[in-house]
Amino acid sequence: MNKKALTLAIILSMATTGAFAADVVSTSINNSDKLSKHQKEAIMLTQKQLAEKAAQDAQTFDRTITLNEGATINLALANNRTAKQSMWDYEAAKANVSVAASAKNPSLTYGWSGTRTHVDSGSSSNAAIAAAGGGTGSSTSKSGTHALTLSVPVFSPADDANIRGMRYSREGTGAAYEEALQQAKYDAVNGYYTLIMNRNLVDVANQSVKDYQGHVDNVRAQYNVGLVANSDVLAANTNLAESQTTLVQRQNTADLSEANLNNIIGYPVQTSINTVEQSLQYKPYNVTLEQSKAYAMLHRSALVQSAMAVKQAEQSVKQAKAGYLPTVSANVNRRHADNDGYFGSDNKSWAVGATATWALWNGGQTQNQIKVAEANLAKAKEANLAAVDSVNLAVQQAYLNLRSAEQTIASTQTAVEQGQENFRIATLRYRAGVGTNLDVLDAETTLTTARNNYVQALYNYNVSIAALEQATGVPLETPVGGGAAVIANSGAEAELAALTNGSN
Repeated sequence: MNKKALTLAIILSMATTGAFAADVVSTSINNSDKLSKHQKEAIMLTQKQLAEKAAQDAQTFDRTITLNEGATINLALANNRTAKQSMWDYEAAKANVSVAASAKNPSLTYGWSGTRTHVDSGSSSNAAIAAAGGGTGSSTSKSGTHALTLSVPVFSPADDANIRGMRYSREGTGAAYEEALQQAKYDAVNGYYTLIMNRNLVDVANQSVKDYQGHVDNVRAQYNVGLVANSDVLAANTNLAESQTTLVQRQNTADLSEANLNNIIGYPVQTSINTVEQSLQYKPYNVTLEQSKAYAMLHRSALVQSAMAVKQAEQSVKQAKAGYLPTVSANVNRRHADNDGYFGSDNKSWAVGATATWALWNGGQTQNQIKVAEANLAKAKEANLAAVDSVNLAVQQAYLNLRSAEQTIASTQTAVEQGQENFRIATLRYRAGVGTNLDVLDAETTLTTARNNYVQALYNYNVSIAALEQATGVPLETPVGGGAAVIANSGAEAELAALTNGSN
């Protein structure tokens, strides 16, 4: 074959199949400053949504709100956009069950066809008619048929497996929705606790500035009467300046955590938030690691989701194997025909029958579809085992973090009490002339560190409780901290042991 002709044929083939004919994606990288039509449409749509949201926010939201833990969770559950997307996935999954089930329902169809035929006088048949004295030979005719058909599926294994698979998919999507709500709850609690913690750290920084300022005043007074050197004044001022810088940083962090919490609960980021709880508290959380893991195995939605994926994959295997089986349907037909019109009923007929279809050989398609389905089933089983491992790991991490933070609370509280006393003594000794400036500055630094550690330990403890309750699948309506009683009184260990023994 001519090489030029071959090249041209290849180019034409690629163009018509889309390799060259496809639209080029236009971006600011490959299109300079120009925007494609689709980019402009996307920008316009986004701007429209933002404008509508801004108008709605101005009418709906207050400039200042007061939140407690429960109200924060409720707002997050109501407004979280990820959870809303999961909700619509669940609604679609429910509708898909109905779509699949409709294949088993009777179907009623109406069909009509009409034909108008004109035969010219120039045709050989009409010329013969004309020669015999039959006129011009041109003729026009019209006819129509319309029929009503009722079809009822009788035997369709593929449809049965598909329906069951869609039901498992619905349950798995519902579990995913529950997981999204659990995550929204945790994010809300974490955001709320983070705001309180950062505001407490602002208080610590404020107190540090006051302590350093008091020491600076004391040093200056003693320097003015010649009792201390100028180096003491410089050192004290340096520490004061550093504490003031830390205060600015802490305030900025607190402002950012407020904006983040607004985002979590679906409020404008500039909304001012007052928290009912001013500080985080320690409340005992009496559960064991074994109780927590057992409860998670029975109640964590992520495990329901992965298990439903396995069941759906099993149905896919059955659906593929149905290719070896016949399908049977029954039908009833009522037909009308008109030999001289489109909608008449000159000729009437009816028929009752059945249709059976059996693919005896389809080139190995069914066999390979079964292999694909079985591979996907094996993958789903591995994913289910991975989900079990992931849940167990999450529970253990949250539990160990909880216990670690619990122990840290006591030690940091003691460190704060000792630091306050050390700072008081160092300040008095310096005023009396028997202590050094460095003693006071070190004591204040140690005290500030202890205060920060205590606030952080309380935060870690409370967030670990929320993380443990999320990891175990404690019901959404349970207040944070209330999961201890739910887990401890559930009897999950005995129930899980009974299920395990029963499966053996």
